[in-house]
Amino acid sequence: MQLHLAQLNVATLRQSMDHADTAGFADGLMPVNSLAESTSGFVWRMQTDAGDATSIGIFPNPLTIPNLTVWESLAALRDFVYCSLHRDFSHRRAEWFEVGSLTVMWWIPAGATPTVHDARARLGFIERFGPSPYAFEMGQQFAPLVVVRRDLNHPDVGPMIEQLNRELIDTEPDGGKCFHSLSAAEVQDGGAFFVAYLDDAPLACGAYRRVDATPGAAEVKRMWAHPDSRGFKLGAAILATIVQAATADGYRELKLETGEHLTAAVGLYRRAGFEQCEPWGEYTDSPLSHCMRMTLDASVATSA
Repeated sequence: MQLHLAQLNVATLRQSMDHADTAGFADGLMPVNSLAESTSGFVWRMQTDAGDATSIGIFPNPLTIPNLTVWESLAALRDFVYCSLHRDFSHRRAEWFEVGSLTVMWWIPAGATPTVHDARARLGFIERFGPSPYAFEMGQQFAPLVVVRRDLNHPDVGPMIEQLNRELIDTEPDGGKCFHSLSAAEVQDGGAFFVAYLDDAPLACGAYRRVDATPGAAEVKRMWAHPDSRGFKLGAAILATIVQAATADGYRELKLETGEHLTAAVGLYRRAGFEQCEPWGEYTDSPLSHCMRMTLDASVATSA
């Protein structure tokens, strides 16, 4: 699978764009952006009709400005970042910007275009889980990871589901009940199934489906990561993708069912923002079911 590198850099100006103290930055935007577009390996940058992204607000502070770009490779981005004009421009950051900035990079399928929603989600992932193949910073080395939507009949899906089912059956305590149900129709209508590819290998999966009994709610299903890959935070990456996609689909709540004995899974869900809730639907009469929920922020989707 051919991948491209998405990059977001966020910094806060000391003064507004039209202030005299910001003139050096404002005057340099056009030549630096032109240099980026002429650099080998440049793919795309977020911009308004004015030709830059300084007026695109993704944070409450209007002086906080984003720079969202796509490159064919990390080497191409580095060639631009460390070239003479951009390097000299960067050395003057302290004249125009407050101390500190936010940076995140991630891989996307070639031809895809990242959104502001994507970028904010990746920043939030680093803040919550730390750097990983799903979201990282300049100078950090990880195998390339991409999470893509798949149909249940995709050849990569079946083997993962089979291994997940075996693991659930083998670890289920006496008196427990495994809930394996997920149909192709549920994935196609009001849901989605995702596969995480680390260095082109399908190593994790997860899905969500509509909860008919609870308007505006979706349920997380079929979460699994290969045992040999669990140090790469692939489960967290799948879950973050599900949260983002379900929010974009207009859901206001995510629910899930797991086993209290699955301590690693419960810990992941809590860290992601889920909290325990009362069982619902088919889980009501399952005493060993551990049910959790989280509220989704609809305003995040509408700001994308």
